[in-house]
Amino acid sequence: MRIAVAAVLLLAATNASAKVVVYAAKPGDTPESIAADYYGNRSQAVFILESNGLERDKPLKPGQKVRIPTAYRYKVHKGETLEGLAQKFLDDKRRAPFLAAFSGMRSNDKLREGQDLLVPFQHVHRTEVPESLQSVARTFYGDASKSKLLMDYNFRSAPMLAKGEKVLVPISHVKIRAVRLLPVAEKAPPGKAKEVPVPTLAAAPTKEALKREAELAERVGKQLAIAEKAYKDGSYSDVPAVLDKVLTVEEPSEAQLAELFRLKAFAYVALGLDDLAVNAFREVLARKPDASLDEATVSPKIRAALDRAKKTPGP
Repeated sequence: MRIAVAAVLLLAATNASAKVVVYAAKPGDTPESIAADYYGNRSQAVFILESNGLERDKPLKPGQKVRIPTAYRYKVHKGETLEGLAQKFLDDKRRAPFLAAFSGMRSNDKLREGQDLLVPFQHVHRTEVPESLQSVARTFYGDASKSKLLMDYNFRSAPMLAKGEKVLVPISHVKIRAVRLLPVAEKAPPGKAKEVPVPTLAAAPTKEALKREAELAERVGKQLAIAEKAYKDGSYSDVPAVLDKVLTVEEPSEAQLAELFRLKAFAYVALGLDDLAVNAFREVLARKPDASLDEATVSPKIRAALDRAKKTPGP
């Protein structure tokens, strides 16, 4: 398991309040392996690559500093407003409706002291060739229809980007796994001692991170065993129910997620939900691109769903 000493900086790449962990690369590290360890999904390495100006398939140098951006939760202080926080976190008060939407709120909702807001990080994407916002949305959201979100977020009227043009992509669905972090409370500013402190981020010490990973593996492993037994017993509908609960309350590792979605795919095929099975296999492939199934022990229907996932990797 790759764990290195990391420090937390509040960097001002595009946003003075953006939160990142700065990781010191170890021998053999790649952006994909770091994404696997910290995000639980190597396919999200694109955020590490572009945030650090790294080239694909180029090994990292030992000790090289790598910024790992993350979405995070912020507790609202008394008197704060969506517009004020949008200016602080997203660089423009006009993005208040987006900040609200990321937290499942309406733009006219009032904030409450102590309320949790989900703050995205603003990924800066620079085009290498002329590119459409649909293409950008497909790359970062897996959904070309979110090009409208990108157009509105960047206050644009045209859907095409010229070569070398930059666009901000708000990312609320990618965050560093809690087992890799040690929450630390920031000191309240002068005169604000009674307010809820703002949580910051710090890398968990190596021993603690290893302990957390082991405890997580044990908890998730027990639930995977329950789901596996349900599948073998023919209780196919119980499998997604058990595994969806795991996804809700835990942050499994990349290997655990691959196994989890494999089980879901198997159950969906048994239930006749082939499209859901294909989507589950896509999640497997995002973490294990070379995933395969044994012809001697796995049914043709399940293998066909995996083949479809490989041929049609997503929207």
